[in-house]
Amino acid sequence: MTKANQFIENLSPDLKSAVLDIATTIKPALDEIHAQQPTTKNYYGDYMRLLSYRPKYAKILALAMLYEGANPEGVEAAIKLI
Repeated sequence: MTKANQFIENLSPDLKSAVLDIATTIKPALDEIHAQQPTTKNYYGDYMRLLSYRPKYAKILALAMLYEGANPEGVEAAIKLI
């Protein structure tokens, strides 16, 4: 189990449910990103595009992305740039 998944497991039931709902919603976008060669190191540019859609919720979206298998280093780099 990844650190992100362990963290998600310890969230309140409502917040955990929200993160998992978001994860289900963004999975097709992540699958599309991962089907291509990365255009930036660890896909951070593509992840940043997803995270910047709703900057106010970027950390919750980042958790959902990690839950769905996003590259942790790429997500971290994208969060730092937003």
